Amino acid sequence: MKDARIISPSDIRLYYFGSKDVLSQPNERESRERKLKRAMVLSNCEHQSISIFIQLPTGETLETQSDMVDYTDNFVVVKGGYAIPVSAIIDIDI
Repeated sequence: MKDARIISPSDIRLYYFGSKDVLSQPNERESRERKLKRAMVLSNCEHQSISIFIQLPTGETLETQSDMVDYTDNFVVVKGGYAIPVSAIIDIDI
């Protein structure tokens, strides 16, 4: 994704994520959910790193690369125990 600033997973704790979902369309949210489930399986079974693209309330886009450890309805937890709200994730690249 163009113009995404790359950060380490440990830097996630330094950012504020808004409460509003960055994806407005239901089909976009469904696609994100499918990608997250697939990414969790690939990263946990095959130890494949994934790129997670996050949008901050300011509109800035961040990219972090990590093994995804867990995914729930509301959060993605990456290696190191850092949680990212699903509502802040705009895309996943496997």
